[in-house]
Amino acid sequence: MAAVCIAIGGFLLWAHDNAPPATVPTVVATADVPAGGVVSDTDVQVVGWPAQSRPAPAASSVAMIVGRRASAPIRAGEPLTELRVVGQSLLADGGPDRVAIALTEDPLASSGLIRPGDLVNLVGQTDAGPRTLVTAAQVLTLRDGVGAVLAVPGSAAAAVAQAAATDSIAMVLLSEHPVG
Repeated sequence: MAAVCIAIGGFLLWAHDNAPPATVPTVVATADVPAGGVVSDTDVQVVGWPAQSRPAPAASSVAMIVGRRASAPIRAGEPLTELRVVGQSLLADGGPDRVAIALTEDPLASSGLIRPGDLVNLVGQTDAGPRTLVTAAQVLTLRDGVGAVLAVPGSAAAAVAQAAATDSIAMVLLSEHPVG
């Protein structure tokens, strides 16, 4: 009886050591995608990846990756995370004439009143005196101590850049609910 118990124990130990590792669904690149390239459904697939070696933030659904741009070159066989791809440009919804322009921090921006998504007018000094250079520019990003990136019409970009270069530009925060 002891020999049978030892044999069964040995078999169970062998079976445990030789069992396939647990896997989890993981999105893996099936083809190389260059930096900036859009990932298509033929570029990725979901595979069972060994749980103990899977990168923690790896995607588990192709919907998280497909249609987005590679933030750096992607190589076939690589497990993909959402950090490896970026979404649409923040300018995508602004129309074909929108460009992004960076401005150094101004007092209103550093006040904490302006947030990404807010609309501001840009007032600048010109040869003819102060004037509104852009109406309703959208704030795309804002970093304390650095400045803001705004979406402006391409036709106004040169005037905004010139005013910014001479430190003669200001943001004017627009009300979310204009009166009257």
